[in-house]
Amino acid sequence: MTVISSEDIIDIEQNFKVTAGPGAGKTHWLINHIKNVLKNSERLEKTRKIACITYTNVAVETISSRLGPQSGNQVEVSTIHSFLYNHVVKPYITHMAEEFDIEFQKIKGHDNIEPKFNKVQVWLENHSETKKLKHPYTPNQLLKLPENKNVLFNWLASLKYSFNEDFKLYLKGKESDARQLRKIIRILETDLLSYKKLYWQDGKIDHDDVLYFSYELITRYPFILKVLRAKFPYFFIDEFQDTNPIQAKIVSLLAEEETIIGVIGDPAQSIYSFQGANIEDYLKFNVDNLIEYTITKNRRSSNQIIDLLNEIRMDIAQTKYRNVDHDIPILFVGNSLDAYNKILEIYSDDLFIQTLARDNPTSNAMKFKINNSNLNTKLLSDLSSKDNTKRYNIIKSSMEALEFAKHDDYKNALRTMSTNFSGYSEKEQFSKSIAVLQKLIKKQEAFFEEPLMEFYRLIKEDIEMSGFRKGASQDFYNMYSYKDIALCINYKEDVSQHRTIHKSKGDEFQNVLLITDTIEFLTNPNLDGDEEQRIYYVGISRAMDRLFIVTPKLTEPDKTIIEAKFNFQIIDLEEEPQLIKV
Repeated sequence: MTVISSEDIIDIEQNFKVTAGPGAGKTHWLINHIKNVLKNSERLEKTRKIACITYTNVAVETISSRLGPQSGNQVEVSTIHSFLYNHVVKPYITHMAEEFDIEFQKIKGHDNIEPKFNKVQVWLENHSETKKLKHPYTPNQLLKLPENKNVLFNWLASLKYSFNEDFKLYLKGKESDARQLRKIIRILETDLLSYKKLYWQDGKIDHDDVLYFSYELITRYPFILKVLRAKFPYFFIDEFQDTNPIQAKIVSLLAEEETIIGVIGDPAQSIYSFQGANIEDYLKFNVDNLIEYTITKNRRSSNQIIDLLNEIRMDIAQTKYRNVDHDIPILFVGNSLDAYNKILEIYSDDLFIQTLARDNPTSNAMKFKINNSNLNTKLLSDLSSKDNTKRYNIIKSSMEALEFAKHDDYKNALRTMSTNFSGYSEKEQFSKSIAVLQKLIKKQEAFFEEPLMEFYRLIKEDIEMSGFRKGASQDFYNMYSYKDIALCINYKEDVSQHRTIHKSKGDEFQNVLLITDTIEFLTNPNLDGDEEQRIYYVGISRAMDRLFIVTPKLTEPDKTIIEAKFNFQIIDLEEEPQLIKV
């Protein structure tokens, strides 16, 4: 493996894999490489382009802006799903439409698709093994009993495509936590394709369907690969450690002829296993004539943070590019809100602190400025199990839309709210969604801390929903506030001051407060084998100057290890010491 810097130039006609730690300037290097290809390639013409694939829409915008508008005609920057949809699924899906019951005329892009009650009901009633669904797990009991319905719908929401030994794709969901339903799930998973087809018949496809259709199309119809190679003689992928096996296989097929493949990534930042990514896929990725490079410098962080990263990580020792000394990192023991307030007390109220948390409820608690010590992180799923499906979907989508809008994500806010008006024209969906959102934003203070029933009554003025009978559903709406439930919302594109570590990927911040529930990544680091530790490693590595970590408790043995290995100032918030700026 050859060590290079983020400024070095390599052969533009060579397949490559560049491995680099956080802050190494991977995107900087990639942009320079693309510019070098644009300047010197003899294979680019007016109709041929460089494909640059990255993981998020935010990263797409970053790379596009750094390349500048002049490169737009010869570089296509996109997420992998958008690229495959535009160049494989959209133009060629008609080849498989009849076989898979796809109403391709109705397809208008791809999105997350949650299980719909009526679809699940039709699927269960017409399943080839429906006779095996007997008491107490008949189709009706699976749909009507809350504990059954919750497990079933969570399982269906987790469906992913995987390869078998013969590189054939099949659908599989997460192992059920409910032991009593495992036998039922084994019965149901014998015909998951029929479940998918119920959505495809309506022109609804999700992100995983895009991968599935793309792989099926290019393996069945090899001419599609030839078309892609003719269009894109260069195919570069940033954040390749987040690529799942299907994407990696498609890239390998492209590399068999003509197209130059380049991948850039970091196995220690592989944190998307829930979307199918696997650290081994990055480590084992190989194509013919591949040269591997490593960038060891860290251009982002202060010396103190780089020293900390190097203690945690074994495979790459990062060197210091800025060579700037800054404050010693502080490890707080206590709750996150107290830690945040204490930082402002030490420095100043105008210091911007980016907080990063492991899960949505914790980051949302920081948004709402409440203590995260006793959060109920399952209230949204509890509501799903107690409420009727239509009312739950309306309430959930309305809450999501409002929260998205409050954080300036109006695109997703309107898209989410419009699902409540599916029976209307697109123009009417838009106007009604705007009207309801404006109303909610104006009146949010009146219901934010009130029982969810107040929010329901407000929504019911514009969207038809059923009323309540006495029982668990009504009790839930009266017991929990809007704020309690909103803590569980997953923000689609969160760029706020308080976000999850996953939502911070690819970004950097002057000052970071990392909220943890364990410090094992410090006391017993194992980035190769533990994704949870890699997640916290990513969080630490976002910091440029100042790093703060807060953990709920710290044992004496762990404290001894940390003091021996790291240069930390350790502060127990319950003791309220006199803090000293260092």
